[in-house]
Amino acid sequence: MLDKYLKFLKGAQSQKARAQEAAADAPPKEGNAPPLPPLEPPNPQKNQIIDTHDAGRASFVTSMLDIDTHGKPNQIEEMLQRFLGHQPISDEKCRIIGYELKLKSKTPLPATEAGATIEAMQDEMLIVSVIDLNFQQALSNKLTFIHLALATLYNPVINQLPKQKVAVAIHLEPDTPLFHLARCQELINQGIPIALEDFEYRIEHEAFLKLCKYVRIDTSKYDALVLSEQIGHIMQAGSPLLIAKGVETDDAFEAYRKLAFNYFQGYHFAQLQPDSPQRLDNNRLRVMEMLNMVMNHADISDLEEKVKLDAALSYKLLSYINSPANGLQQTIHSIGHALVLLGYDQLYRWLTLLLFSAGHPDERSRALLKNALIRARFAETLGQINLAPSEQGGLFIVGIFSVLDALLNTPMEKAVALLNLSEPVVDALMHGKGIYAPYLKLAKACEDFDQDTIEQCAAACGLNADTVNLAHVKALIWAEELEN
Repeated sequence: MLDKYLKFLKGAQSQKARAQEAAADAPPKEGNAPPLPPLEPPNPQKNQIIDTHDAGRASFVTSMLDIDTHGKPNQIEEMLQRFLGHQPISDEKCRIIGYELKLKSKTPLPATEAGATIEAMQDEMLIVSVIDLNFQQALSNKLTFIHLALATLYNPVINQLPKQKVAVAIHLEPDTPLFHLARCQELINQGIPIALEDFEYRIEHEAFLKLCKYVRIDTSKYDALVLSEQIGHIMQAGSPLLIAKGVETDDAFEAYRKLAFNYFQGYHFAQLQPDSPQRLDNNRLRVMEMLNMVMNHADISDLEEKVKLDAALSYKLLSYINSPANGLQQTIHSIGHALVLLGYDQLYRWLTLLLFSAGHPDERSRALLKNALIRARFAETLGQINLAPSEQGGLFIVGIFSVLDALLNTPMEKAVALLNLSEPVVDALMHGKGIYAPYLKLAKACEDFDQDTIEQCAAACGLNADTVNLAHVKALIWAEELEN
């Protein structure tokens, strides 16, 4: 799985060596790096691309040298530290319709040709991650947004993006040349939708508005009046679908929904709703009782009797366990069979998912489950590197229960009190301490594109960017496969 992506990630170190050799052979010049060739107008014939069909190499933009920033040289390895982040994009009913994937540098890129070259490398890495066949299959019914530099539009590797599944977002400056319109139209004709990123209406951009399918607006930059005016101008010039970015509360979600936004990016569905009742009904209480029975290693017959009280829960539990994403060699037919084959610990982890689907689950609960699954798988995968086998299972539980307060709409302290959880799990959920806390914090930081916190948590877990990014992509794929 993800073999091309992994080869590309591992190629970063050999890229560093090639760059250092290039620096040694380069003619002497004042400063750390010779000037790189200008990027405009872009020439598709001259761009070097990643050949994803050639498993023997990972070729991408070269000529990387040490860059002098603020008078202090930066090592290439530091400039190439990139951590992948993701955020869900949902419709007005909280159904997740896609994700934005973003790679951010460890340090801000300099506004030079050399900085543009690093940006091109990051763009190619991002493109490769969504070209991967496993990724495409897992997110077959979801849209992926990637933000690319304008120069990257002319890199032939972009033509390998899956049609109608990946939207390319571009940012327009006031002086963006109109010749980019032709390339945008070419990509649209190939089935690659164009989105305008952090868009601010200007009359000179109306030609782009007529072409693009999506407009993404950073809602934090505008008050309601200005935002309404922006939307009015946009809809007069074209008919794109509007995406509100930075939607982190239900109040914001409701406000932007009334402003005719079509989609909403952010984690508003993962917040407590003080004005709404708790969502702790009899069905969820029954699941919690089952969880506590499994934690106490209750007899198989007692567990089966409890499960029989709700046939729908039993069916859903077996569908999770038997999902192709888990790769079991034989089909599990009953709770007793699952317990004999998997054991109490594995049965417990699958029972946790029933909290999200008990009774009549709404789209908000489904969105929370997807969020929890990604966190749980991401944290568990990374924990397998450094934690003892006996400690690794707790990471999955921490990831799932990290949204328990939002699911039940009750403070985490009250939610946790209903379950018999181990001390390390409680420490991570309640106090942000213990062996599991850095992994949970890392997963949350990747959701917020919080580069500084990602770096700190990765270092605390003894992990590099390549390892974190690969685990992240695998977690996204696994969560989608489990729910499909």
